[in-house]
Amino acid sequence: MTKSNDHNAHQSRRDIIKIGAGAAAAGLIASPALAQRRSKLKRIRYAHSTPTTHGWHLWGEQFKKVVEEKSGGAIEVTIFPNAQMGTEKDIAQAVKLGSLEMASVGVALMNWVPECSVTDAPFLFKNRKQCYAALDGALGDELKKRSLDKGFRLVGWNDLGSRSMTNSKHPINSAKDLASLKMRVPDSKSYVAMMQALGSSIVTIDLSELYLALSQGVADGQETPLPVVKSNKLYEVQKFISKTDHVLTTSYSIVNPASFDGLTPDEQKAFTEAANDATNWLRDYTQKEELETLAFLKTKGMEVNATPDVDSFRAACAKVVTDFPDLFRPELVKLAQSAQA
Repeated sequence: MTKSNDHNAHQSRRDIIKIGAGAAAAGLIASPALAQRRSKLKRIRYAHSTPTTHGWHLWGEQFKKVVEEKSGGAIEVTIFPNAQMGTEKDIAQAVKLGSLEMASVGVALMNWVPECSVTDAPFLFKNRKQCYAALDGALGDELKKRSLDKGFRLVGWNDLGSRSMTNSKHPINSAKDLASLKMRVPDSKSYVAMMQALGSSIVTIDLSELYLALSQGVADGQETPLPVVKSNKLYEVQKFISKTDHVLTTSYSIVNPASFDGLTPDEQKAFTEAANDATNWLRDYTQKEELETLAFLKTKGMEVNATPDVDSFRAACAKVVTDFPDLFRPELVKLAQSAQA
């Protein structure tokens, strides 16, 4: 190698060393700033007890996407599905205690806020639009207030679908068609009362055992949201389905109040807007999914009645709402039914 080449090689090595030293120095300068920025990052763990196909997970995914975008990355959300954080009741308690920041839950919230059971009242609303107007208005404000009094900030509503009735015996068009049927209901005071008012025999069976019970004739029929009929393959053991829409299955997205209060005003604004966005997104998704599910069930051989005599069901169930004021607080029922669709 010539002297000139030796000099050039030496110069190159010096340049590389200088560049490396400069980069290291820059790293040393940037690291504290980066560490400080990361220390200010607000991490939110959002949990639920259902599979990733469930509305709770879909709500959470939409919330995560929007809040991280609107906060400019200042808020980071991690989702824990499939009961990774425990049962629904465990999760709700963890949010109350502050050992978990956020969750979506259903009936578990009623252990602390029994007033929320008003959303399970049969035929509480004339239609879906009235339900949305109530939850986005005076009824929702009151439930949020009562939830906050018990240690939960209620930030979103989860539309999990309108409930339909299925059976293996005959079509259901009016309330009287239920009189000869053994109908499965969840172990819930309100659902038992509703089916008693409709005149059917009642069997309380866990959802996990429902398919087997229907296949063995332990029950003739059942009532759940349409997506459950599809996901649990109830079309294999049920012939008839009627879209009675007797209850719009509503659940709740909750956050620990102290966790929310720990956000800056701008972060709280981003959080609230993201929760509202996720609620509206799931509403649109669920309505679309219901229509697609009805079409799917027809392809599986079910006889679908999309327009049963809902007024007959409404009349038969009216006394359920008034006879159980402990479940369906009269002042909340009034707020719900006064909402303008």
